[in-house]
Amino acid sequence: MRARLHFRSRALGLAAATLLLTALGACLLLSRSGHFSFTPPIAHQASFAANTANYPTRLSVAGSQLLNAGGQTVVLKGLMPPDPAVLNSRGKFNRAFVQALRATGANVIRIPIHPERWEQYPDYLWRYLDPVVRWSGELGLYVILDLHFIGNVATGAGSQMPDLHAPSKDFTLAFWRQTASYFRAAPNVIFEIVNEPESISPAVWRQTAGEIAGAIRAAGATQLIVVGGVDYARDLSWVAAQPVAGENIAYATHIYPAHAAASWEGWFGQVSKSHSVLVTEWGWLEAAPDSQSAYLVGSAGSYGQPLLDYLDRRQMGWVACWYDDEWLPAMFQKGSQELTSYGAFVQARLAR
Repeated sequence: MRARLHFRSRALGLAAATLLLTALGACLLLSRSGHFSFTPPIAHQASFAANTANYPTRLSVAGSQLLNAGGQTVVLKGLMPPDPAVLNSRGKFNRAFVQALRATGANVIRIPIHPERWEQYPDYLWRYLDPVVRWSGELGLYVILDLHFIGNVATGAGSQMPDLHAPSKDFTLAFWRQTASYFRAAPNVIFEIVNEPESISPAVWRQTAGEIAGAIRAAGATQLIVVGGVDYARDLSWVAAQPVAGENIAYATHIYPAHAAASWEGWFGQVSKSHSVLVTEWGWLEAAPDSQSAYLVGSAGSYGQPLLDYLDRRQMGWVACWYDDEWLPAMFQKGSQELTSYGAFVQARLAR
């Protein structure tokens, strides 16, 4: 009997040890560099708590311009890195990474928040968004929080819509209520409510965007709201007839090499004369690795230079994507910090 009890005790001890090792293993994340890092629990604060005295001041719309708290015109020009959760998996989610973005001459960064990752990681707001807003503010950067849906958030239609537990509209409203409430005191934050509206009519999108903007304002946040155009964000022509209801709203368009320059004026140029408009995505590839990327093929001469000259003449801001070596169009050569021709062009423009 004594031997049997000893064996059982030893077996239980081994089982407990196995469970402990499994639990510890679940807390260890393997970065792309091959190093293990411990990811501890994180406190869920009720709101963003930081000394924001030296942060960039809140932006407000004045006709076609954006003004800071001192009444000075601000033209946003910056960069878009990958989702913070992806950066973290590569060991790049840190203040030094944001400092490198700032060193290019950028005054804004656009942070894509993929809905499926938000749903997957309950700590996303506190683990990723809180630090990036803090680092950006301390370094003098505005930060656009971009809810990275591609499709119709009103109905869930669209080939690139993620499979979420909640209906897309309910998810979007809940996301912005929580995020806007949390960051209502962060003056450098800008809310881009949906990345690329698609499979949705201008009338339905106008109404849906108004509801989302209303939810942000009801949460106590007064910062700039950015509303994208329809047809993968590029078409803002509907804004001229009737803009989205609400205060302090700017508009966004996405323009890639496949989008002929002859269409720019109709899509967003005319609207930019009376409303503040940003290009929150642009970029090109020298050659497409597959047929799905063919719309990105271009060059500085045929696309990059004409686009930025067009925007400069209208004092329109822009965000180039992607500040990365994998996500396309990439600013860096695969697996290195050597710039692509596109990346070199962007950094030269930012350095002006």
